[in-house]
This record gives sequence, structure tokens and C-alpha cells, in this order.
Amino acid sequence: MIRQAVAALMLFAATANAQSRAAGPFAHALSGPVAEVNPIIGTGGDPDDGINLFPGAVAPFGMSQISPETEDRGLGYHYIQKWMKGFSMTHMSGAGCANEGDVFFTATTGPVVTQTNDFQTPYSHEQETAEAGYYAVQLLQWNIKAELTATPRTGLARFTFPAGKSGNIFVPISHTLNQTESAQVRVVGDRRIEGFVENHAFCNKTGTYKVYFVMLFDQPFSTFGTWTGAQYGGPGTPISGSRGAAQPSHDHTTGAWATWPAQSAAHAVTARIGISYVDINGATNNLRTEAASKDFDTIRHETQQIWNKELSRAEITGGSSAQQRVFYTALYHSFLMPSLFSDADGRYLGFDQGIHTIRPGHAVYTNISGWDIYRTQIPLLALLQPARMQDIAQSAVLMYQQGGWIDRWPQINLYTNDMVGSPLTIAMATTWLYGLHGFDIDTAWQGMLKDATEAPPAGKPYLGQEGIEWINKIHYLPYDKVDYGGVAKTLEYTLAYASLSRLAKDIHKDADAARLHERALYYRNLFDRDSGFFRPRHSDGSWLPDFNPAQDGHGFVEGTGWHFFTFAPADMTWLVDNMGRERFNQRMDEFFAYPTPGWYAQYYNPLNETDFQAPFAYHFSGRPWKSQEVVHRILRENYLDMPDGIPGNDDAGATSAWAVLSMMGLYTVDPTSLAYELIAPSFPRVVLHLDAPYPARTFVLTAQGGGSAATPYVQTVTVNGKPHSENWLAVEDIRRGSTVAFTLGSTPNTAWGSRPEDAPPSLSHP
Repeated sequence: MIRQAVAALMLFAATANAQSRAAGPFAHALSGPVAEVNPIIGTGGDPDDGINLFPGAVAPFGMSQISPETEDRGLGYHYIQKWMKGFSMTHMSGAGCANEGDVFFTATTGPVVTQTNDFQTPYSHEQETAEAGYYAVQLLQWNIKAELTATPRTGLARFTFPAGKSGNIFVPISHTLNQTESAQVRVVGDRRIEGFVENHAFCNKTGTYKVYFVMLFDQPFSTFGTWTGAQYGGPGTPISGSRGAAQPSHDHTTGAWATWPAQSAAHAVTARIGISYVDINGATNNLRTEAASKDFDTIRHETQQIWNKELSRAEITGGSSAQQRVFYTALYHSFLMPSLFSDADGRYLGFDQGIHTIRPGHAVYTNISGWDIYRTQIPLLALLQPARMQDIAQSAVLMYQQGGWIDRWPQINLYTNDMVGSPLTIAMATTWLYGLHGFDIDTAWQGMLKDATEAPPAGKPYLGQEGIEWINKIHYLPYDKVDYGGVAKTLEYTLAYASLSRLAKDIHKDADAARLHERALYYRNLFDRDSGFFRPRHSDGSWLPDFNPAQDGHGFVEGTGWHFFTFAPADMTWLVDNMGRERFNQRMDEFFAYPTPGWYAQYYNPLNETDFQAPFAYHFSGRPWKSQEVVHRILRENYLDMPDGIPGNDDAGATSAWAVLSMMGLYTVDPTSLAYELIAPSFPRVVLHLDAPYPARTFVLTAQGGGSAATPYVQTVTVNGKPHSENWLAVEDIRRGSTVAFTLGSTPNTAWGSRPEDAPPSLSHP
């Protein structure tokens, strides 16, 4: 989440444009928004920085993310690494720590006897292509062209072997990016390899999950075998003709290979790979349903057309070519996760470890990065992916029904308890309040209310709201009783209470709405009027002495008191009024006076979610033109068409969705407020194509003078031709298909949107 070597990484800009590298020698002519996607963006950076966007092939929100790996353990692919290790079927987009990399495979030439642990190869970005739905690279040591494409639940790998060389495909199934627990592999007939790998959850969690796979080749292999027993990193002993192997312990390797004889001309072998989290039958059926009857190029074309359809939900006109690539790549990254979890037959593995079936026409999703995405990606998906967003919300309901609680960051069918707060409460409340009612709100309400008011039962694999007994007793988390992040957790909890209060009112639970509204104001108990910061407090009511708002941690999570000083998203007007407008604006100006982008204890941090909302806080303090100024600076300095073109990692689309919303001229500080703060769009015209249940089919923003760095300031706004002085827009205006017209200029209009009554709604000033 934190970039540590900004200056060194900027070398990418001086060498070659990332888009030309992404196109590469294997690219085909593309049209539509898919032509603007550059999956290399976000793959740059030091491996220790936690940046791990993957450049491989994936369908929108796909179960399968077939992608290259340049390291054996960790995050997957890093642009600056020089060796290609191989490819695998599962990845998470910018999750920040070692994860997945399941169902690993690669290709070589020559004798297999020495290659069971030595199949890496150098590669060159000059012989690499990355597109939405397609990836290709030349494996230089073997002179093999490797190409990848994907359907939602399968991946295809086409290897073109050189003339005069026998070709091998290795499946070192025990190789993952994390901690493999067990693995098995089996060779079936002369075209098929199948098995499973059991891996640990991400970020050093103890839970494990299994991925089953079936790999089907388009032509019979001539020889095959397996190996097992070698300590990890050491050579295994290949046993030619062996059809089965199992990993004897987690620190040993297991795998299989197949070989095709040399030919007089270059020859290609295509592997179709189906995966499932349920069983081998699920993987087989996924492969049969989605990929068995289609060749590589057909699937590549179809997947890229699917991407065109999904990306066309937001249509932009004008701006520079670099801006268009940044925008559509950010939208692409916003459409990678949460990941499809149910099989083609509807079966999925529940949080009770049982096999369930989702009703036809719907899907179950997992890998829901709650703490990160509730701020940006969830409201974006609610606008542009309403049907899918309702299925994501229902997936959280199913988690509660089967497992007994709603997790913050569910991976596969595991409770990871990662990060803080109750982010999926905010996500589900946002979905419902946007008018998306295609999920079980009654059951959802039970789970959300339980999490907001009760401690989870002992012996269960979830944490709930840590310290809830203190919230219930003294209405904040005391520093002397909660040893990590008490201030941040209190602020996050109270935002969830605000969301629940609005939801309760909408579903006619008035008593609950009033009670939760009161709980939503508990954040005030940690606001120190003297310092103007949220501050740690002991259980006896005394403030933590010698508080330093620039000290990392100190009651906060992944940030400092400075990073959290605007974190009252549901009640920003109260915060401004109680700090004093002049003092608040002075502090905001100081906060954004950083010299260059990076992680600073006392300045805005574009790399992390803790202050995502901060650039828009000026909307509540009478200076919306300042928001326009700093947002355009953030976009200009941090979102670039280059490998290091995303600040920090992407946290499953959270950072990219921030850019998408900001470039469109919309941002929601508090998603369940149903208000979008307005800033100058980056394009002269933006059209959102809406689906049911929204009553309108299009929502339009136009910007006279838009698309230029010289005109970042809003002069006037009209909505459906009528002057609009408020610096925000209601979700209902989007739902009913309004046209919002901006006039932009090179100097601030300090009058527009600056009156107290022009500010977005807050709990204290609805």
C-alpha cells in the first residue's frame, strides 16, 4: 500500500511509453475502449512495495486470472524483474501481500530430467504483449512463444515450440505464490492432466482452500511423467510414465509433465484449463461449458468483445490519448474483483464448507476487499454494474447464512478478518439505498445489526467489531483497552452505524434508525477540539498524553492522526463547524502542501485508503475550488500511462475506482449519503449507460473547456438546463438520467458551491 521508491520508479517514464510495450509484437488491431486498456499499468515498482497488479488474461470479474509470474513467492509479476518463472490460474489484483498463484504451469524444450525445478527463463518487454483478455511473451531461453486468454472460469495457454525441438509442458502443481499445504496431480490418457492444490489464505492467514483443475490438450502427448518428494527449491526425480503424484509435505514439490516430439516446423500446443473450488467435476464442467468447443483465437476475440461491452458502460469523449488509456485501464482494473466463485452449474462451496447451488441467472462472488472498496469501487459498481452488484450483496448474505457472520474481507470461503470496521455493511447499505433490491435484505439486516451491536460467539473464525463491549459501554474504543487502532476502528464503526441508520429508515425500522443514528455520532467522543484532531483516549475519559498526530499507528490503522483528521465522512459539516472553518481550511492547505507524491506522516497520502475522501473535504468547508485543484494534481501526478502508473497497490480496484470517479467529475465521500461531490471532469463529455432497475438508460456530463490541464476549475453547473449552485449531485439525478453541464475555466470561481447551504448532506445537516 505504500510506495517507497518513487524517484527510481519514475525512470519508466524516461525510457519508453508503457502503452507501446503493452502492445508488443503479438498485438492485433483492436477497436473500442478495449484498445485503450494497458494492463501493464500498475505492475511496476519494487517487489517489497506490495504492488501486485497482474498483466495476464481475465474476463470481467472472472474466477480465472491466468497470468505470468516473475517470482516464486510473493505477489506474482513485477515489471522490473527479469526472469519469467511461469504462469498460474489465480491472482488477486493489488491485494498487498502474498496470495494465490494456484495451478502453476510453464513450457520448456529438451530433456525433462533437469527441469523439474529449473524452468525459469529470461524475457524481454520488447517481446511482450498485454491486452484486456490476452497476454503473450517470448520465453527466451526456450524460444517459445507463450499466449494466454481466458473465459470466466477457464484459461487457455497456447505454446508455439520452435522447429526441431521437442516441447514440454510442466505442471508443478505444488508451486504457489503463498504457502502450499498439499497438492495432487494425475495424468489421464494422452491429453489430460488434473488434480488440485491446497493453498493458504493471503496475508499469512491460517485458513486453507483447494483449487481443482483440469488441463486438456488439443493434441496427444507422446511421453509423460510425474515427480515428487524433493524439498522445495531442489530438484525432483522425474518418473517417466508415472500417472499420479502427491505432495508428501508442504515443503516438498509435486508435479507432472507432458512432451510432444520435435517437428520440422514451429508447432503450437494449446492447453485448455478449467478450475473449480468445488471438485474435479466442477472444473471439468466449467471447461466443457465455456471452452471445450472453441479455439484460442475465438475465445480471445469473444473475451475482448465482452470487455468492450463492459467498458462501454462509461463512454468518454475527448481528452488526451494518455488520459483515455488511464481512464479505461482504471475502469478495467475496477472490473476485476470481486471474483466469480460459483461454477457454471451454479454449485459453490459455502462458508459452512458444504456444497450449495445458486439459483439460475445469478452468481456467487468472493475475494471482496471490503475495507478498501466500500469507499470507491462499490458505489461505482452500483452505478455501472447493478445486476452484478446485487449478486455481490447476496453473496455477503449467503456468507452470513452459512458461516454465521459477515466478514470484512472474505477470500474464497474463508473468514480472513483483514483490516477493520464493518465495510460490507456499508457496501450492502449502499446497494440497497441506490435502489438495487435484488438481494435478501431481511437476512442482510439481521447480520449487519448483529455485527453492529454484539460480540461474535467464542470459538468462531471471525472477529466482528473488536472491542464492541467498550463501544456499547463508553461509546468509543479506549487506548488502554484496545491495543491496536482504537481511534480508526471507532471512526470506521460509526460510519457503518450511519449507513445502517439510513438503511433502517428506508426499510421502516424507525426505532433502529434512531438508535443507530445516535451510535453514528460516537465518533465525536474521540474528537479533541483543542488540537482539532481525532485522538486516542483512555477508558477513564482522559486523553492520551503527548499525542503526536504525525506518529504512525498511535491509535490509527495504516496511517496517522493527520491521515484521519477528515475521517467523519457521514458528518463532515459537524467536523468543519467544530474545528472552525478557517482553521479547517488552513489545516487542509497544510495537508496538501506535500512536495512530491509519497508517504508522509503529516501530508496527504495518495497511496492508501485512509484519506481517500480528504481531497473532497473542501466541499464541506466552503472552498470546493480547492478540491478541484488538488484532485487534478493527484490525477496528474499519480495516474499515468506507465508501469508505475497507479499510486501504491490497487487494493482490488479501490485506487483505480477513485481515479474513474474523479476523472468523471463525481466522487462520494459517504456512499450511503446518496450524494456525489462535483469537480471538473477530465473529459468534455462522459456518458454513463445505465441498466435496470434504474429508470433511465443514460446519464450525461458535459464540460465546456474540459479535458485540459489549464481548466481545472468549475465556473458554473446546470442540471437539465437549470442553474445548480450546490457542489454535489444526488444519486437520484443519476438514476433518472439527468444531463449535468459544467463550464470550466483556468481560475477559480470562489462563489460557486461555497455557501454553507451548497455543501453535501451530513448527519447533522441532512
